[in-house]
Amino acid sequence: MIKNFFTSLFVNWELVYSTQDVSEYSSIKGNLENNDVKYKTKTISSGGGEGGGYGFSSTYQIFVPKEVVHKANKAIHHSK
Repeated sequence: MIKNFFTSLFVNWELVYSTQDVSEYSSIKGNLENNDVKYKTKTISSGGGEGGGYGFSSTYQIFVPKEVVHKANKAIHHSK
């Protein structure tokens, strides 16, 4: 059931970037904004807390509509 919920949430969206570096994440978001690419983000946190390990770790994911994946990749990998 949970898997179906997340699948339906991102059915028209494609993962184009994932990182654990918050600075890199911010830079990529800026590249997309500067190129008028609509995006959604998701942060996955793990570690810390009771039984959660010794440190904190977050993974930042950026999704774009499937129809603009090419434009997003160009903005991500070719922007200065």
